[in-house]
Amino acid sequence: MRVLIVDDERAIGKLIETSLKNRGIDAKWIDNAEEILKYMEEFKPNLVLLDINMPGKSGFDALKEIRDAGYNTPVIIISVLSQDFNIERAFQLGAVDYLTKPFSLNYLIHKIERMLQ
Repeated sequence: MRVLIVDDERAIGKLIETSLKNRGIDAKWIDNAEEILKYMEEFKPNLVLLDINMPGKSGFDALKEIRDAGYNTPVIIISVLSQDFNIERAFQLGAVDYLTKPFSLNYLIHKIERMLQ
């Protein structure tokens, strides 16, 4: 199983990536969404963790691009933005879940493992 982590915060991205790898899940962290379709094609993730606020292409733009390209890969939004309109927009664009930072790493890992089963 493969998880693509897209987050401009290195500490968060590397922590999630390392935690997943330690549990036997192939994980790849990238720090921006500029080439999201390239990574979708090359890495072929079974799940994407996607931050919203990033330099350049936002997570919303990346999620729309993923869906417009025909990928049905589950996407979990991870963001500090907790306003209802952001959460609603994420689901309208096709996200399967929305976690507000800070979140429990154990909770996230458990959620990922359940989604990958």
